[in-house]
Amino acid sequence: MNKSYEQLPEAMITGENSLRFSFGSGVEKDTYYKVRKFCKIAEQHSGHYFQEIVPSFHTVTVYFNKELTEPNEMIERLLTKWIHSKEEEAEPMERKLRIPVCYDDTFSLDMDRVTSHTGLTREEVISLHAGHTYTVYMIGFLPGFPYLGKLHERLATPRLPTPRDKVSRGTVGIGGSQTGIYSLDCPGGWNIIGKTPLELYVPERKEPFFFQAGDQLEFQPVTLGEFHEISKELASDPEEIKRFIAD
Repeated sequence: MNKSYEQLPEAMITGENSLRFSFGSGVEKDTYYKVRKFCKIAEQHSGHYFQEIVPSFHTVTVYFNKELTEPNEMIERLLTKWIHSKEEEAEPMERKLRIPVCYDDTFSLDMDRVTSHTGLTREEVISLHAGHTYTVYMIGFLPGFPYLGKLHERLATPRLPTPRDKVSRGTVGIGGSQTGIYSLDCPGGWNIIGKTPLELYVPERKEPFFFQAGDQLEFQPVTLGEFHEISKELASDPEEIKRFIAD
C-alpha cells in the first residue's frame, strides 16, 4: 500500500443517496491535497451512478443518482480504489491564476479597520495580501465564491459587528483568518480591502464559474485606471477572462 493512503478517511452515510469521507479537520494543505486526490479517484471510477462529487476543506461528499440500497458496499468500493490507486494517477491538475485587485481608497472601505486591528500600515497590508499564493479550498456561500487559504496570520481581522446590507460583486475582503471575493452583490460582513474587475460568475460564459476547487491564485495590485480598463475589456468580451490563467 502506498504510505500516503495508509490512513483511511472516515466514511459516513449522510443521506439516502449520499456518503461523506472525512480526512481530518481544520484548513491544512496536506489534508486538502488528499481531498482533491480522492475526488479525482472517485471521478475516474464514477460510472453512471454518481450525480455530484463535492469537496470542502477536509471532506468529500459523494451524491448518487438514486437511493443507495447497499451503502457499506459502496463505501468499501471507494476505499478500495483509494488504497490501490497510484499517487501519480490521482494527482489533480492545478491551475495558476493571477487576479488583479485594486486596493484604491475607492474600494478599500475597511482598510483603516484592518490597519488599526493588525498594527500594519496600508502598504504592509497590501504587500502581505498580494504577496502570497492561495489555494481555492472550496466554492460556496454564493455561486462562484472562493474560500481561500491560508491568509497570512498578521492580516487576520474579525468580521464586522454588523454586516452591510449590500457588498458589490468583485469585492475582496478579509473575514477572520480567511480572505475571499464576493461573486455576486449580497449582504456581507467581511472587511473590504479592495476589488477585482473580474466577473467570477457569468451564466452566459462558456465556463460560467471562473474558479475551481484546487486553483492556486495570487492577487496582483492594479491602479484605479487599470481596473477600469480591464473592466471595459471584459465587458466587451467576457471570454477574455481566460488571460488571467497563468498556465
